[in-house]
Amino acid sequence: RTRCSRICSECVAVEKCTGLSFFFFQAEDGIRDAQESRGLGDVYKRQDIPLEERLELVANKTFSTQDWTEPLFDAADVCRLGKDLFVQHGSTTNLAGIDWLKRHFEPKGYRVHAVNFPGDPYPIHIDATFTPLRPGLILNNPDRPLPKEQRAVFEKNGWDIVPAAQPVHDEPPPLCYSSVWLAMNVLVLNPTTVVVEASETNIIEQIKGFGMNVIDVPFRDAYAFGGGLHCSTADVRRAGECEDYFPNQ
Repeated sequence: RTRCSRICSECVAVEKCTGLSFFFFQAEDGIRDAQESRGLGDVYKRQDIPLEERLELVANKTFSTQDWTEPLFDAADVCRLGKDLFVQHGSTTNLAGIDWLKRHFEPKGYRVHAVNFPGDPYPIHIDATFTPLRPGLILNNPDRPLPKEQRAVFEKNGWDIVPAAQPVHDEPPPLCYSSVWLAMNVLVLNPTTVVVEASETNIIEQIKGFGMNVIDVPFRDAYAFGGGLHCSTADVRRAGECEDYFPNQ
């Protein structure tokens, strides 16, 4: 195989390597294991841009990550609902990565949807923005609403997307670099029971209003380690069958 002799950031004409990177991507469709970077280009665009421009780029799915370079995705950008995977484009997942996920999972019977959330100037991970509580019900960060055109698959299948209640706190705790919207970072145990950070009484009351049980756990002091209850847990065993919650595409 032909291989670039130096990384693209050192090339005089970066666009010369564009086709080469996609050649590797397409030729190695069968590779499923994690691969080391080949140095085909810088993954990230410049970050020193005004807020208004950042928000416009997020809305157009052109923010932050280069899409002509290597596939990039983070599991925390994926919200799996049965046979459907909703993947957030942003700082940690590019369009090439979403395309890779489609080609890997769709032959196995899953459907992959690219989503983005205009209004978020730092789109990293989906679980403080788009939080499913039970089949048919999702909390959406009101500062980062899912665009209307991306709501169609939810509306066709009778799902409600409800704006989340405002966080109790005006700022994150010391040494925490996440936003106050970790209030939405809850752990769903089953369709009737949710674990919520104990001080987030607004979210707690909202979830109780849906007829669900809430277990409140003091967890705010752990935010400095990089996330909330959902970030800090991983289910290792699931009961039941894989459901198709979106038969109407």
